[in-house]
Amino acid sequence: MTALREFTAAPLRVRVWVYAVVPLTIALSLLLSTWPSPTFSSKDLFTAAALVIGSVLNIEIGRLFEGGRVDQQRPHKALSAWPMAATMLLPSFYLVPIVALVYAHARWRGVRVALWKWVISACYLVCAAATAGLLVGLDANGELPFQRSGPAAMLLVLAAVVVFLAVEAALLAVSSRLNTPADEVWLRATLADPAFYLTEAGVLCIGALTALVGASEPWFVFLLIPAYGFLQMSVLHRPLQELATRDAKTGLLHFNAWQRQASEEIRRLKVAGQPWAVLFADIDNFRFYNERHGHLGGDEAIHLVAEIITARVRPKDVTARFGGEEFCVLLPDTTPATAELVAERIRLAIAKETSALPESVTVSIGVASVEGGRTSMELAIVLALADEALYAAKQAGRNTVRLRASVVPS
Repeated sequence: MTALREFTAAPLRVRVWVYAVVPLTIALSLLLSTWPSPTFSSKDLFTAAALVIGSVLNIEIGRLFEGGRVDQQRPHKALSAWPMAATMLLPSFYLVPIVALVYAHARWRGVRVALWKWVISACYLVCAAATAGLLVGLDANGELPFQRSGPAAMLLVLAAVVVFLAVEAALLAVSSRLNTPADEVWLRATLADPAFYLTEAGVLCIGALTALVGASEPWFVFLLIPAYGFLQMSVLHRPLQELATRDAKTGLLHFNAWQRQASEEIRRLKVAGQPWAVLFADIDNFRFYNERHGHLGGDEAIHLVAEIITARVRPKDVTARFGGEEFCVLLPDTTPATAELVAERIRLAIAKETSALPESVTVSIGVASVEGGRTSMELAIVLALADEALYAAKQAGRNTVRLRASVVPS
């Protein structure tokens, strides 16, 4: 699919948003400029070029750590450090060309998200940096207020980091809500993860330190190159961890990760003598749904079913995508009767709330429960019993719940 087709396939409200944001970004970088008029100087042009070169080195370090490639599903690739530094060192009208060059290089070197998403992400960084520049950018006399010594200057820089992060996150949240949920699974999960804000704040602080060092002792900036290496390693760690444990389409755990987490929880339940249950859910006749509505339609249905299941269980319940259209849930501290009620609640909600799809779907659910006791019960055995219950639900005509008789640990 070409970049134009990707854009035209987005909802109308998304396209209107993009058409509005791009010119507004350019206008904002000019209106919030920390100089009264767009005046260029050789020193500023050199600084801007140095920041772009720094970003190039940053991306190349990232490619080195990733084995010569750039994974697409990383929120910023530490790119936000450079507009943060730029807004502290330069008039904000430099932001558009700097961020454009930074993002163009990153895309050329392997980033393959949809082009319109990449453009809008660049716009968000410009808007965030221009807004933060009101606090730390050059004043009308061409002076840098953050260079004044003392805690007040430090608090000023910290406030700029917070403003940058707040504006960036708010704009990303708008995009994630305007677009379809199936197309923004990763972004919504990222924005809901506290680790994103901690990592991004670290990236912005590194950008601020780059500006501070560059403004006083430019050659000392070279000493920050190892810091950018560590930065690339840190922003790479989280997505690789997520990739290993979570399904990209639904945000739920992969089955292997679910087994590990469930086994740990079951050991705790055994010590406490508490009951637990496992729920298996399978979308009915999903192969025919895929044939009628295509794989993209199937992905949308899977994502919606995952959302409905997650909304109907407790935060302490452990949910995973078992396979193509199957889901499993560990229900700690749950009696057989309660587990059956939870399964029935999920079944009814899916039948009702998937009516927004081209065709509503139903699920069959099998439940196996374990009574409280201090003797261990193997998870694999309970999984097999839940699978038997799911098969019985299918045999009973689908869109129903079947409970396997509770198991007493021996």
